[in-house]
Amino acid sequence: MLTLTASARFLRTIKPQRFLASLPHVVEHDGTRAERSLILLKPDAVERRLVGRILSRFEDRGLAIVALRQRMCDRALAEAHYAEHRDKHFFGRACAFLCAGPLVSACLEGRGAVAAARGLVGPTDPKDAPPGTIRGDLATHWRRNLVHASASAEDAEREIALWFESTDLCPPPSSLDPWLYELPGARIGFDDDDDEKGVS
Repeated sequence: MLTLTASARFLRTIKPQRFLASLPHVVEHDGTRAERSLILLKPDAVERRLVGRILSRFEDRGLAIVALRQRMCDRALAEAHYAEHRDKHFFGRACAFLCAGPLVSACLEGRGAVAAARGLVGPTDPKDAPPGTIRGDLATHWRRNLVHASASAEDAEREIALWFESTDLCPPPSSLDPWLYELPGARIGFDDDDDEKGVS
């Protein structure tokens, strides 16, 4: 785990291009392409003891956790994470909230992981988040909305490089893939020409 001072040194010395070359957000996974996405369970999620419940939502969706860490976030890391919002009025408040207590960072992997994770999290304001989403079910206020999820594949690539080292990532076993995805040559229980969706 990086200490508060060590994380600042890490941000100053990291060579992003070299790191990202070893950590693509899209990885080859037994012949299929699986995205990676960053999830942050913010300090309110940790303090409310919702970590397990929230992580289970992503696993239930078929996304694998390939890296997981609980840590404190210092100001340098928070500002690097929200760098694209530096000129926004909420930048300072958002950074301060990430530093308000322990948080959990997770790297998820799966086909369409970015869109899947965003769909599970829901809109920023819990009032706009439909039931069944994490924020719709569990969050209480847009300033305390429990979770961050990468907004795009490009954001995921940058954010994973900020929060994890390449050696932190442990790709999951692929034995569940045929049960999660329609893979060429690995269709279970259906004939190749059976494409009807009416079977339940």
